Amino acid sequence: MNQSRAEKIHEMLERLRTMDTDIQGTAVATNEGLVIASSLAANLDEERLSAICAAAATVTCRTSEELDKGESTEVHIRTPKGYILIMRSGASSLLVAITRHGANLGLILLDMRGAASKIASILEQ
Repeated sequence: MNQSRAEKIHEMLERLRTMDTDIQGTAVATNEGLVIASSLAANLDEERLSAICAAAATVTCRTSEELDKGESTEVHIRTPKGYILIMRSGASSLLVAITRHGANLGLILLDMRGAASKIASILEQ
C-alpha cells in the first residue's frame, strides 16, 4: 500500500513524540497555518496550534528581516510550563513541538532538525 504524504509525515511526528517523552505534541502546518499533520495530546487543538504558530513564525521572520538578521529558521518560546518550538521545514511549512517543563531542549532540537529536513523532502515530492 502506498502511503500519502500526510500519512508519512504523521508517522514521523508520532516517532518524534515517542523518541522523547517530554514532547507533548507535534504538528506540521503550512506557513499560512493550515494543518498538514499532527500528533498531539488530547488537550491540544491542531487547528488552533497551527494557526497561532504560523502567526508567531511570520512575526519572528519579519522582525529578524527588519533587524537585518536574515530570515529566521527557528522560534523558541520558553514558558513556565515548557517550550513551544517552531522550525521551518522547507519553504512552505513549519514543524512545531510542544514540550513539558524541564525537557532536554538540545536533544529535542536535534531530533526536530532531522525531522524537519525529512518532512521538507516529503513535501517537495
